[in-house]
This record gives sequence, C-alpha cells and structure tokens, in this order.
Amino acid sequence: MTELDALADGETSSDLDGETQHLKSMIAALRQALEDAEAERNSVRQKVRAAYEGEIAELKATITALRDALEESRHEGRAAAERALAHSAAEIAQLRQTVQALRDAIEGLRHEHRQEIQRLNAAAQDEAAQLHAAARALRQRLEEAAFQTQAQKQGAVAVAAGEIQELKTTCQALRHELDRARGNTA
Repeated sequence: MTELDALADGETSSDLDGETQHLKSMIAALRQALEDAEAERNSVRQKVRAAYEGEIAELKATITALRDALEESRHEGRAAAERALAHSAAEIAQLRQTVQALRDAIEGLRHEHRQEIQRLNAAAQDEAAQLHAAARALRQRLEEAAFQTQAQKQGAVAVAAGEIQELKTTCQALRHELDRARGNTA
C-alpha cells in the first residue's frame, strides 16, 4: 500500500467517523424532537380530556335536571288527572242523584195524578148515583171530565216525556263531557 492509498483510507475513515458522528447527533436530535412532540401531544390530550370531562359533567348535570323536571311534570300531570277524575266522579254522582230525584218527583206526580183521576171518577160515579134523574146532563159532564182528564193525562205524559228526554239529553251531554275529559287526560 502506498502512501496515497493510506491517506485515502485515512480520509475515508475520518469522513465515515464524521458522518457517523453527524448521523448519531441527528438521530439524537430526532429522538429528542420525537420525545418533545410526544410530550406536547400528551399535554394537549390531557387539556382536551379535561375540557371534555368538564363539558360531560355539565351535560350529565343537565340531563339529571331535565330528568327530574320530566318526572315532576309526569307526577303533576297524574295528580291533575286524578283530581279531574275525582271531580268528574263527584259531578256524575251529583247528576245521578239529581236524575233520581227527578224520577222520584215524576213518579210522585204520576201517583198523585192517578189518585186525582180516581178521586174524580169516584166523585163522578157518586154524582151519577145521586142524580140518576139528570143522567143525560151528568153523562155530558162526565164525558167532558173524561176528556179533560185525558187531556191532562196527555199533557202530563207529554211533560213527563219532555222531562225524560231532557234528562236523557243531559245524561248524554254529561257522558260526552266525561268521555272528552277522559280523552284529554289520557
């Protein structure tokens, strides 16, 4: 080996050492940059996580408050429906009592009317027995009384039928209101 070859080998060896040294320092710098980037990424991740955890806690609190408000609203709705139902039931009971009282009154009127008719017939028969001589006049009066009685009967029946129809209409209207009230609460 000549001096030139030795010198070239020395320069090559020195260049390789320098390049190796340069590569090592570059690798170390890259490692440091990578570690710094990873540390910064972890720091940003922790900041983001902390921000999201705060928002999540806020959202959980909002959800809990809304859930409580919904539950209270449901409870109030149920209570209002129960009050309305109780009120409707009381009204229905009162209306039933009124209807029964009206039926009793109608029946009482019918009974009184029958008694009155019986009394009138008895009186007419007594008069017919006592005044046999005036039979024709009494027959005419009796026919008139019978006609009036029939007219009164028809009038009373018409009044009773009208009252019954009014009661039926009232009951139907109340049933309709009750059904509508039940439909609104349901």
